[in-house]
Amino acid sequence: MSDFTQVLCIEPRFSKRFALILIIIHAGALLLLLPLALPIAVKLCLGLLILASSQYSSHKHLLLIKHPLYGCILYYDYSMRCLRLKLQSGEERLIASGSYSHPQCIVLRVTGESEALIIFPDALDEQIFRQLRVFMRHANDPISNLTSQ
Repeated sequence: MSDFTQVLCIEPRFSKRFALILIIIHAGALLLLLPLALPIAVKLCLGLLILASSQYSSHKHLLLIKHPLYGCILYYDYSMRCLRLKLQSGEERLIASGSYSHPQCIVLRVTGESEALIIFPDALDEQIFRQLRVFMRHANDPISNLTSQ
């Protein structure tokens, strides 16, 4: 069991898995437009919206251009018994309840931010990814909090 004394700096890299998933989603959406019985102008407009969506999601979530959670520092606050993030702007935030940890993906949500940070295993070093999963899984568990002190 981890005692949560370590501080994690989260700076994910480009993820090939995430890129493949985004390509499949947007290409599938474009292919589904073909059999629809819509005027060609409507299909063209919808296709442009899908392409704009792919550009936005690749810049924001894949390349992490100006993502508010990039480069944040994660640590355990013993006084409040919860995980906290220190953003690059210097603000400190709590991990939101909508965060999710899975062996193949981590969705990191922070209170006060509408955007989540989606992290796949190939975006971080293996050890940091594992530590982040352990932090997220056990930090808000009252039983592990009692045993770690």
